[in-house]
Amino acid sequence: MRAFRILLAGLSVACAAASASAQSPLFGTKPLAPAQQPGAMPPMSTLVPPPSTAPTDTLAAPPTGLPNQPIPGAAYSPWCGDRLPGGLDVGGNGPITYELFFRTGPNIIADAGGFNGTLDRSGWVFQFGTRSLLFNQAADAAWVLDLGLSTTINRGRQLDRTIPVLASELRGGDPSNTFTIPLGVRSVSRTSFNYGIGRDWFFNGPGYLGQAPDTNWRFGTDVGGRYGTASVGFEPQDDPGGYRRRQRIYHGIYLGTQLNWERNFGGWILLAGVRAEYGYTWTNLIPPLDGDIQDVNLMLTLGVRF
Repeated sequence: MRAFRILLAGLSVACAAASASAQSPLFGTKPLAPAQQPGAMPPMSTLVPPPSTAPTDTLAAPPTGLPNQPIPGAAYSPWCGDRLPGGLDVGGNGPITYELFFRTGPNIIADAGGFNGTLDRSGWVFQFGTRSLLFNQAADAAWVLDLGLSTTINRGRQLDRTIPVLASELRGGDPSNTFTIPLGVRSVSRTSFNYGIGRDWFFNGPGYLGQAPDTNWRFGTDVGGRYGTASVGFEPQDDPGGYRRRQRIYHGIYLGTQLNWERNFGGWILLAGVRAEYGYTWTNLIPPLDGDIQDVNLMLTLGVRF
């Protein structure tokens, strides 16, 4: 046991001597580089290249070549013309605004076909709807899309002025009846859905909400169509207390023009003006007679644009 302890002591002395000799000038010393030391970060100079060798950001550099050359990855569209992708303004040229309107005024019959002599020449019309204005770049003119509803009422002139109407065409009539019944006309009413397209011009500067002057004048024309329902009320001559009614689908066309005064209130524009329309209506209210109506509407307009 004592010999084993003496052996361990000798080994300890030998290891200490070897360690001291490793640090002696005879063997020399060479400390580890900082990058080779365990747990140490390499210096930043080895990670970031010098400014002269830094890569160039291709997206930040301006395009080269043609003046309208798009950035890498972009493509032209046939709808853009010679403009860069992304440069297409709303509506193709300028901004788009929206308008709500109400119109009312007298309806004047120019020709009522088979109704002639039985209807008053003057009636009344009501219209309301919405319009979309697609401005040009200067914002002093716009294409207009018009959608709305209208109701026109014309009263009968004299009940003793009758028109012959096929008995088979009246409500509850026998289809085999081929004779006519003399009927007086109480009224004719027409209600329709209206659709049109037109062009507006602004006299005192841009009409767009963000650029419009305090006051402006606008002139416009449009053309469109109507599709709706028409009805006529009859009073039989042999039954003064009776009442007959006939209703049918009708369609028509119109040509309109208008002049509006506008006032800018910042977030919206108030408009008021006058409008005239010529219309032709195809009806089948009084067969076998022609029930087509040609008329003119003279209306006052009130509305807002935003």
